[in-house]
Amino acid sequence: MNQIGLVLEGGGMRGAYTAGVLDFFHDESIEFPFIVGASAGACNGTSYVSGQRGRNYKVLVEYGSHPEYISYKRALKTRELFGMDFIFDTLPNQLVPFQFNSFLQSNKKFVASTTDIDTGEAVYFDTFTEQEDLLKVVRASSSLPFIAPSVRYKGRNLMDGGIADPIPIKPSIDIGNQKHVVVLTRHGGYEKKPMKFSWIVKKMYKRYPGLIQALETRHERYNQTLHMLSDMEKRGEILIIRPLEPLSVGRIERNKDKLHGLYEQGYQEAKQMKTQINNFISEKSTADLKS
Repeated sequence: MNQIGLVLEGGGMRGAYTAGVLDFFHDESIEFPFIVGASAGACNGTSYVSGQRGRNYKVLVEYGSHPEYISYKRALKTRELFGMDFIFDTLPNQLVPFQFNSFLQSNKKFVASTTDIDTGEAVYFDTFTEQEDLLKVVRASSSLPFIAPSVRYKGRNLMDGGIADPIPIKPSIDIGNQKHVVVLTRHGGYEKKPMKFSWIVKKMYKRYPGLIQALETRHERYNQTLHMLSDMEKRGEILIIRPLEPLSVGRIERNKDKLHGLYEQGYQEAKQMKTQINNFISEKSTADLKS
């Protein structure tokens, strides 16, 4: 398992798919030494690192329909659709406790991707000495424009990691991993379209030209990354796990049955790839064969 990274895409409530994949990994004792995630991928990744099988299911499926989780009334009043205090304080500290000590004691390296809204650039965090720091970074990584405020951390104004780096494979490559398992929340053949209503972005975030540019070019980076992943997959450097069909669950979903079905889909589709996954992580990389 040396030199293998696990890369987790975001996608809001579509993260229930990833939760299913990660619980399958847990049940099969499939572990990775390096995990990087953006937005919902970062949220899911923390519970995977702490070894809390089923925690992501509770957070996304069992509490996804809670009135404090997603509230259109609150969005109209405060521009906060997702209850960020509920998700990143009440849930991890009270309702579905996050085991930070287990996270710290894990032999896995965890990286969360965020976006600096002043520059529009991706910023990655991999060192967490306190649970408060971890939760703040993951909260920042999940803070979408229009529906959540930015998070101030270490002198930076941060928002959703999926803006600057939608599929954050770069940290896995940069650290020297030769192979990567990538969990996507979009089906094969999907391509992101340009952002609509850019004039609203320019009006609301006129103080942050870096963020505006990052949002306007996000579809280009996303599609370029997909093409790069395809090339790496052909070279045997990447294994992609993603929905076999377009999802009926969107970024904002409160229906418990739909979320449960998406979780099961992730679990079962990963299970169908069990042999492929095991073969991929056990095979030596090209670099290993040359050494």
